[in-house]
Amino acid sequence: MLFNAITISALATSTLAFPFNHIEKRATNPQNSLPDCGPASVTCKCPKNSFYQTSSSYAFWPVKASEITRLSSNFLDTAWFGTSPQSIEGNGTVVGAKRHLLAELPGANNLEMIVEQLTRLDFNPDGGYYMKFEMADTPLTYQKTKKGDSGLLAGSWDIVDVRQIGDMTYMLWDIHVCFMDPYDLGDFHDSAMSNLTAILKTQGKMPASANMIGPIQF
Repeated sequence: MLFNAITISALATSTLAFPFNHIEKRATNPQNSLPDCGPASVTCKCPKNSFYQTSSSYAFWPVKASEITRLSSNFLDTAWFGTSPQSIEGNGTVVGAKRHLLAELPGANNLEMIVEQLTRLDFNPDGGYYMKFEMADTPLTYQKTKKGDSGLLAGSWDIVDVRQIGDMTYMLWDIHVCFMDPYDLGDFHDSAMSNLTAILKTQGKMPASANMIGPIQF
């Protein structure tokens, strides 16, 4: 089914539209009172030579939550967001699984290998799921194009939350990182969500005339 502006407005003002019960509010506290950065989604203190960055994107699809779960909940199957791991460890639905991905980092000489580890995966009765993962090889230092310069990625922590809301499925992708350089976190998530739309339509799970609502960054 298609969704008009009234539907979007109603969802945007509904508490159901933003079910962030797993995500604590990011308060703005003095730097010296902040906790060290980690899996908790709160404003935090990054290690020396890196600074706190965060992005959240969400979208809605006119499909069952089980369809989004089918495509995106296996941690080791990343084709849906446009890349494939160089190597994998473990089972994609079991905590502890690892994926080794090549990433393009700001100013880097070459693509850098990032290791991400699944730290939580819960499947919901409505067909959705709640996932947390983080970098497993931090801190990562890398050589930049400018001779003698090096970059630092001190940590990254992600949450993916998928659930059924009425006739639609909602996905939130939230990330916070400790990085030396500014990095566009949201565009990657937006591209991944658009890929899901294309896959659903190709597989006949979503009408060709239907539209995803979003992605919306905040």
